[in-house]
Amino acid sequence: MGLSRRQFTKEFKLAAVRRLEQGISIGEAARALEVGPNVLQRWRREFRQGPGNAFPGNGSTTSSDCTRRSAIGRRRGARHV
Repeated sequence: MGLSRRQFTKEFKLAAVRRLEQGISIGEAARALEVGPNVLQRWRREFRQGPGNAFPGNGSTTSSDCTRRSAIGRRRGARHV
């Protein structure tokens, strides 16, 4: 059985970003929080791009994502049952 992806709360992500903003190195924070350094970099980037809109939810898709996925499915010959 495959590994499932871990999900982190918005509060956890914000606390992690706060650590980075206080000057803790990415490597040190990654070890302490048991997450990958690339994940922390992505969270910090998302937070800096829009602090009020960072970490909006549990992977909800936008309408453009749904349209794009639908088009990809049609090109591959996918059938909706």
